[in-house]
Amino acid sequence: MRHFVLVHGACHGAWCWYKVIAELKQAGHKVTALDLTACGIDRRQVEDVHGSVVEYSEPLLTFMASLPAAGSDDEKVILVGHSMAGSSLCMAMERFPEKISVAAFLAAGMLGPDLTSQMVDEKVKFSTLYSRNLTESISMLTCASIYYTQDLELGITLVRPCPIWDAEEAARDTVLTNDRYGTVARAYVVCDEEKDGAFQWWLIENNPPDEHVVIPGSDHMVMFSQPSLLSEYLLQLAAKYI
Repeated sequence: MRHFVLVHGACHGAWCWYKVIAELKQAGHKVTALDLTACGIDRRQVEDVHGSVVEYSEPLLTFMASLPAAGSDDEKVILVGHSMAGSSLCMAMERFPEKISVAAFLAAGMLGPDLTSQMVDEKVKFSTLYSRNLTESISMLTCASIYYTQDLELGITLVRPCPIWDAEEAARDTVLTNDRYGTVARAYVVCDEEKDGAFQWWLIENNPPDEHVVIPGSDHMVMFSQPSLLSEYLLQLAAKYI
C-alpha cells in the first residue's frame, strides 16, 4: 500500500479529487486529499491568506511535517498537485525531500532551482486572463469556459475565490535547491486539450522532469475529464518509484 497526497489547484478543494480518490482506494492505496488555506471546507477566508503563498500552502506543509520520517522508500508519499498547487508542491519538496518518493505535477507550475525568475515572467504572460478573473471574485462562467468540459455545474457550485500574490514575492518564497528539491523525482502530466497547453511544454523544456506523460482527451481539469487514465498513470508511478 502506498500513500498518495493530492493537492488541488486554484479555487478548488479536496472535493475535486473524488473520482481519483475512489480509484486509488479501490486499488488498495491510502489517499489524503487536502484543502489549502481558504479552499474547500477550510473555514478561513481568502483575506486570511494575506497574499502569501506560504500561508496558502500551510495545510500541506503542516501535514508533511506531521508525517513520521520514512523508514523505507515505500513509506514515502506520492505527492500530486494540480495547476496552482505547483508552488505548494515545490515548497514541500524543498522542506521534506526525505518524505517524498515522487512528485507529480498535473498541468501545474513546476518551478526549479534555475527556473524561478524565468517562471515569473512567463507566468505573467500565461495567466493574465486567469488572474483577472480571480481578482474579480471569479467570473466562474468565464473560467469554466476555459478550464471545464466535464462537471461544470459541480465546479460552479463549489469553487471559492482564490488568493492572488505578487509573482516576484512568490518566487522569493519558493527558493529551491538541488540538494533538497533536486533529490525528489518529478513527473509531469500534460493535459492535451488544455487551452494554454504551450505553457506545459515550456516548463518541461526549461525544467526537465524525470518523466512526462500526455493524458489524451484531458482538459485542464484532468481529474474530471479523464479520471481513470490519470489514476492509471499515478498507479504506475507508485509501482515505479519505490
